[in-house]
Amino acid sequence: MPQKQITVALDIGGVCVVLHPERCCQALGIPQGTEIPKNVTDAFCDLECGRISTQEWLAVFREALHFQRTENEILDAWNRIIGETMPGMKERVESLAANGVKFVFLSDVSTLHLDVCYRKCSFCHAVTDGVFSFEVGARKPNAAMYETFERRHGVPDFYFDDRACNIEAARKRGWNAILFNLAAQLDIIGART
Repeated sequence: MPQKQITVALDIGGVCVVLHPERCCQALGIPQGTEIPKNVTDAFCDLECGRISTQEWLAVFREALHFQRTENEILDAWNRIIGETMPGMKERVESLAANGVKFVFLSDVSTLHLDVCYRKCSFCHAVTDGVFSFEVGARKPNAAMYETFERRHGVPDFYFDDRACNIEAARKRGWNAILFNLAAQLDIIGART
């Protein structure tokens, strides 16, 4: 009897790629620890949920910066948040995918950052699909994200995320959710293949 294919859900930021929000602040001349205005964080949420366009988000951001930066400068700074591939992930994901494990992204991300993630994450070719907040219209831990994943891929055998609230919401749905700290945690998947 053939073995059931193992499905693994992966968050992107903080799991697949390293995040560097300080690089964005530095590029924009915003001192570390500066409180971000609520309208800017709300606009970012709306962007990640697909409720506003990149241009609408940029307008809010430029106004908050008192129009001291061009749109291109803001976009460049914003994209600096997305760093390099998380150490150890490329080798593990590629090896497991070669052994039949199906990897699917489950991520809160805007189209703007997703493009950068696909350029910077060195193992995207081994990931078969993605469930993204800008498509779903909600961010984790909202149930809509998990429900969409389940409709498209079933309940994953493993789910890795770096945010405890997302792990807790997944566990309430019966998911085998693991709070991500380092790539070696994926070695548990190898024991099931």
